[in-house]
Amino acid sequence: MNLSTYRVADRLVIEVPEIIDIANNRQMAEGLQEGLLHAPPADGVVIDLRAPIITVAGLQTLLRCQRTARERGVTLSVAADRPMVRKAFRLTGVHRTIPLHSSLADALAAA
Repeated sequence: MNLSTYRVADRLVIEVPEIIDIANNRQMAEGLQEGLLHAPPADGVVIDLRAPIITVAGLQTLLRCQRTARERGVTLSVAADRPMVRKAFRLTGVHRTIPLHSSLADALAAA
C-alpha cells in the first residue's frame, strides 16, 4: 500500500488516512515499514493517523514500526486528533511506548 509521505524539516511524515484493521493490516504494515526503511534518512518519523478509530491490529502494527524505527536509531511518534484513537492509546498503554500528540504540529514541534 502506498502511503503518502513528505518531509517537514528533519522529520518524515507518513499519512495513514484509513483505519488499520484485520482486513488491511498486512498492506498497511508493509506500507509503513517501507516508509521507515526506504525513505531518506530523517531524525524522526511522525505517523499522522487520520482515521476516526484504531483497532488492536493497528496498535500492533504501530508497535512493530516503533521497533523498526528504534533499530534504525530514529524516533517515532504519532499524531492523532481523534478522541477514540487517543483513548485507545491510553487504555492500552501504547502511549507509554510511542509518543502520542494531539496534532501534527505538536508532533513536529516535539524534539
